[in-house]
Amino acid sequence: MSTVNARLIRPSLSSYGLHVEGSAGQTTGVDVQLAHEEQIGLVTRTQIAERAGVERPAVSNWARRHRDFPTPVRSGDTELFHEAEIARWLMNRTVPQPQLLEGEQAGTTYADRFRRAGGDRLPAESKAVRSAPHIRAEDKKAVDQLMDRLADRVRGPAPMADFVNLCLIVMYVRHADPERWSRIEEVMSAGQGARDVQSLLRSLGDMAQDTLRRNGDRTDMRSSLLQLEPRSWDDLTTAVRTAAGTGVGAFQLVWESFSARDGLQSSEFCSPVGLALLSAALVLTPGQQTTVLDPYMRGGEMLAAAYRHIGGARGTVYGETLDGRLQAVASLYLLHLGVRPKLTSTRSDRWPPNREHGVDVVLTNPPFNMSDAPGPGRRTGNWPYGSPPQGNDNFAWVQYALGALVPGGRAVVVMPVKAGNSVNSAEREIRRALVRGWAVECVITVPSHLFSATPVPVSLWVLRRADHSVREGILFVDAQELGTKVRRRRVLRDTDRDAITAVVRPWLDGEQCPDSEYAVRAAERGFSAVVVAREVVADEECSLRPADYLGSGNYGAAPGTAQLREAGEEAAKHADTLRLLDRRAGETGSGYRTGTGPGGWNETVLKNLCEIQPGPSYTRLPAVARTADAGIPLVFPQDLDEGRIADETRNRVPWKTAERFKKFELLPDDIVCVRTGAQQQPALVSGSQAGWLLSSNVMRLRVRLNVEIDPLYLHAYLSLRYAREWMSHRAAATAAPSLSSAALGHLPVRFPPLGQQRRSVGLLGELGRRADAYASYASALDRLRAELAEHLLHGSVEPL
Repeated sequence: MSTVNARLIRPSLSSYGLHVEGSAGQTTGVDVQLAHEEQIGLVTRTQIAERAGVERPAVSNWARRHRDFPTPVRSGDTELFHEAEIARWLMNRTVPQPQLLEGEQAGTTYADRFRRAGGDRLPAESKAVRSAPHIRAEDKKAVDQLMDRLADRVRGPAPMADFVNLCLIVMYVRHADPERWSRIEEVMSAGQGARDVQSLLRSLGDMAQDTLRRNGDRTDMRSSLLQLEPRSWDDLTTAVRTAAGTGVGAFQLVWESFSARDGLQSSEFCSPVGLALLSAALVLTPGQQTTVLDPYMRGGEMLAAAYRHIGGARGTVYGETLDGRLQAVASLYLLHLGVRPKLTSTRSDRWPPNREHGVDVVLTNPPFNMSDAPGPGRRTGNWPYGSPPQGNDNFAWVQYALGALVPGGRAVVVMPVKAGNSVNSAEREIRRALVRGWAVECVITVPSHLFSATPVPVSLWVLRRADHSVREGILFVDAQELGTKVRRRRVLRDTDRDAITAVVRPWLDGEQCPDSEYAVRAAERGFSAVVVAREVVADEECSLRPADYLGSGNYGAAPGTAQLREAGEEAAKHADTLRLLDRRAGETGSGYRTGTGPGGWNETVLKNLCEIQPGPSYTRLPAVARTADAGIPLVFPQDLDEGRIADETRNRVPWKTAERFKKFELLPDDIVCVRTGAQQQPALVSGSQAGWLLSSNVMRLRVRLNVEIDPLYLHAYLSLRYAREWMSHRAAATAAPSLSSAALGHLPVRFPPLGQQRRSVGLLGELGRRADAYASYASALDRLRAELAEHLLHGSVEPL
């Protein structure tokens, strides 16, 4: 490749944030062609010197003396250079005759040495995942284990994102580079315990850093992993081995679990795989050479879907990111597919006004209803359809996507449903300009609750960069009825995506048939569709919300039957549970009768039955020692709720701090009472809360060994109105009522023989379960009634 051609390539790559090659190293596109041997990694000055066969100062001299020496990028405090740029620069520098190595011929360039020393670093083609990976049941269990308490024990005070980085790099290297992974296993096998924790983290960090830099990503993964503060050697090695034992399908599970667990903002959470695959299927054709861009690529899901859909074609896919924290995630996700990402943050300018090159297709899921553009923001943008309002970038992203297309190119943009008929005047005028400018081809409302991190309902806007009318109408599709409920989410299955594309693709491909035919095809597949003339859409409100055209009369769209069906199924399920509990109660004879008196009963004071441990003093554990992010949960009075401790507490203490407070740890079946503050029902500690700590405002009751009282019976006894009033009356009347452990120790307790205690607790537990079941059933009936009212009063169902 000539130097001139090489220089022509550089602007085209830098105008996009990410370039992904096929695993053979070849890529062709509308504006970019890279040679087969093009290398995409990142290297330090020391690595340049080693691979070029020169001393380290020689590289510094090159950089100082030659203005055309490649410009570095930074990763933390380290300067990095793109391999391809260094190789091209070295092509014109011949190794002097006296410095030739054995076997080198006259005319050898430093570039020859550099490339030869680099080798081919991409995993074998056989390791690429060409289709959506299968997710095994054991992978789900492994990820549940990783992302639960094990994550907290390994990360310590570090952000959850650092632990996720650990899981993802382990998952990738374990499958893609067994030789490198074997070295990590050697480190774990030789480890001796706590003193080797940092050594293992450094080894993992070096592995991560080298892997990403070889594939062109300058994310400082090593520093991220060194932020982790594992509680023990066993916790760290358990997490590493658990992650390493998963299949390739577990990668997406970790990322989705992170999105759901940490309640990420709209700018951070991942795109559902089903939604990404549907977006790709709408506008991409397998085997067709295409250039694809995602200007807000999150964890790389849209680009992955595009690559899977294009298949063996030599397509070119680009991506841009505004969040450096997600660079490594996208890199590793795409590496799982056998493609090599070249990632660069575009934070310097969110809306570059002029692009040097256009693409055929844009697929993107931009942040919803947000405006956090750095620097000059949208003042530098190009807004042919109207300037977006301040404070909301929804329509900035739409125009940015259209501006990235070549004439005739298409974009699929994920948009909040509300954006389709928002009342903001600037947004309404942009919608009207999009409709009149032939940019809008189709709008599809997809099922709600697709995202793990947000309930915001969304639509897919299919847009086209056109300078004349391609279709006189716009196809509106309401596919909210589709999808399968999985826990609290809905998932788009293959059948759902096939049903939507079977209706939409003919429309986009220009099929000539009556507009009414699309409504018939949609109805046959379980959803609704209608074609609306552009002049009708561009009316006073200019709505791009499908429901506004698919309703009847003045009532708007008919309510979805999926919600009604789910409400009916939920009510039926709770009714079945109730019948089972009632039948079990009848079979076991769990009734009661009038007693003859306290025969065989005992009475003593609480201190003879329990160890009473108040929480640490405030001076030992002040507010400044607490954190809301990571560490051991700290139990306060407000965490006690109807005899239980809340699953999530608002306060924690770092792991290292917690080590000094072992005396105040909780075990299963301990009882927690209020020490300072208003008295409330004592709480029983569950198994999952073992290891949590007392705060200064509570105290712990732990039944003594060899005492004939059941902890569950004692908890029920202390929950009696009599016992709670006794504790309230003996709390010191200060600004905040305070009950001392000495005073509590004198509480009288009456109890029967152990067998009768357990029968009593069993009866109370059975009644409690039935009461909870009735409450759940009542709640389900309320939901069913509300859903049914929508249908009955809309006319879409009739009473029998």
